Amino acid sequence: MEAGGAGLISVASNAFPEDFWHIVHDKDRALQAKYAEMVRLLFAEGNPVGIKAVLAQKGIIQNYLRLPLVPASKELQNKITQELAYIKKKQ
Repeated sequence: MEAGGAGLISVASNAFPEDFWHIVHDKDRALQAKYAEMVRLLFAEGNPVGIKAVLAQKGIIQNYLRLPLVPASKELQNKITQELAYIKKKQ
């Protein structure tokens, strides 16, 4: 947005729509910084592996993927769990 963009195509907004609305419309830098690590984790093992893991942990979906995709590793799932707790604590 600071570089002149007028919007975004966001994987993360599927899991955190309200906060990403504020990031875009209010240009909330602090909120964007809060999600920086989660956004990194979403792509750590490729898309859509990370976002499906987040949505499953939030109870929104079941974490089913079709081959050749596989669910997030236990290590990534644990990091996502920790990051979700951090985000929730910061609200």
